[in-house]
Amino acid sequence: MEIALKLDIGFSANDLVHRLYGTRDPLPILWSLGFRALETAVDPKTNFADLSAYAERCNQAGFQVSLHPYSERTPYNPFHFGGKDRLCRAYHAKVFLAAEDAARRQDRDVIVNIHGAAGDKGEDRTALLMRSIKFFTWSREWCLENAPRVRPIVELQFRPYPDESIQRIGDGYGEIEEIARRAEIGICWDFGHSYMNAERFRTPLEPAADWLKMVRHIHLHDVQDMDHHPLVSNRVPWERMLSLALQNGFEGTVVLEVPPQNFLAGGGMSAIARSAERIKTFLAKRLDSRSPAS
Repeated sequence: MEIALKLDIGFSANDLVHRLYGTRDPLPILWSLGFRALETAVDPKTNFADLSAYAERCNQAGFQVSLHPYSERTPYNPFHFGGKDRLCRAYHAKVFLAAEDAARRQDRDVIVNIHGAAGDKGEDRTALLMRSIKFFTWSREWCLENAPRVRPIVELQFRPYPDESIQRIGDGYGEIEEIARRAEIGICWDFGHSYMNAERFRTPLEPAADWLKMVRHIHLHDVQDMDHHPLVSNRVPWERMLSLALQNGFEGTVVLEVPPQNFLAGGGMSAIARSAERIKTFLAKRLDSRSPAS
C-alpha cells in the first residue's frame, strides 16, 4: 500500500508550487516525506507529449503514477457517450494509451480514475446512469484490447446543492455500486465527498461491506468550508473510514488529494509533512496489528 499526492503535469512552472517548495525540486522532498505515488489530473486540453515527459520524470524519481481525467461541462464527458459520439471516446482512448505508456515505464498497472456522466438538472437521470454504465463498460473492454495494464475505475461524486443546475451520476453509494458491478470495474472512494454528502444531505457516511470490497483507490482529504484540505481540521473521520476499507480488503493507493493553494492556506510544507506523517503512522499501526505474533 502506498501514499500518493496530487501533482499537476506543469508543477515546475506553477507559482503556487514554487511558493510551497521554493527553488527545490519537489520530487525528492515528497519522497523523503514518504510519498511513493502521484496522481495527475488531465483534461481535454492536456498536451500528451508533456504528460509522457512528466510520467518519465516521476518514474525516474521512483514514483508510481495514476491519472485522473476531468471532462465535466465539455463534449468529452461520458454524458455524451454513445451514438455518433467521437470526442468522448477519442479523448479517453488517448488517456488510456498515456496510462499504458506510464504502466510500461513503471512496470506496474495504472489506475485511471474517472467521474460518471454529468448533465443538466433536467436530464433524465436513468438515461445518464445507463450512459455511464455503457461508457465504463466500453472503457474496460477497450483497455483489455488496447491498454491491458490500465484499470479504469469510477469515483464517488460530490452531490450538487439543490439550487445548482448540474447533476452528477455517482454521487451516492447506490449508483456507484450499480456502475461498478455492471461495468465490472473498481471504485475510488473519496472520503471528502462522502463526508460533504453526509453533512449536507444526511446520507450515510459509511458504505456497506459489499461496496467496500470494490474499492481500489482512495482520495483522502479534510474539509473546512469545502473539501480538499490537508489533514489539519479533524472534521473528516478518515481514520475510521480507512479502517473500514482495510477491513474489507483494500490494498490500493491512498491519495492525499489537496491542491497547492490549500496546503499553503493550511500551513505550507508543514501541512504536507503533518498530513503525510498522520497517514503513515496510522497505516503502520494497522499493519503492525495484522502481523502475527513473533
